[in-house]
Amino acid sequence: MTETDPSNHFSADEDWKSEAEAERARLAEADAKAAASEQPPIPEATFEYFVIALASQAMMAMAMRPDPSGQVFIDLNSVDLNMTEHHIDLLAVLEEKSKGNLTEEESKMLSETLDGLRSQYIQVKAQVQEHLAKHGGGLSPETQPGPAPTTGDDAAPGGSGLIIP
Repeated sequence: MTETDPSNHFSADEDWKSEAEAERARLAEADAKAAASEQPPIPEATFEYFVIALASQAMMAMAMRPDPSGQVFIDLNSVDLNMTEHHIDLLAVLEEKSKGNLTEEESKMLSETLDGLRSQYIQVKAQVQEHLAKHGGGLSPETQPGPAPTTGDDAAPGGSGLIIP
């Protein structure tokens, strides 16, 4: 065959097109897999998830984060008691306004979540007050405009913190 043979040209042209289409399909599949692996799936919008989201906001305002040992660490320098109260109050409003419209499980979950957050808030607030009394600061935790120190023990490197077992 010669280079001018039309059958040879047609075959090469079709092979190239097939390879290009196959490559496009492989790239599209790889892009779809990469996009799926980069973003976790969005959780279903449920009442339980809504309560968990609000409770998480309260815990973040209390500067609570997991410690590598599995305990909870509270960063004294990052606690915002006002925002914590706000998120707890939001959950209390939700509990009040949804009375009679929740399943028994939903009602129990909301009530237990609120009880736990209120208990943690009382502990954290006491630690903030103790920390302020020890280290000064002049402002009470309630009047601090931004994040306030939180707990009494100096457990964090470069700052104050409390490890909750």
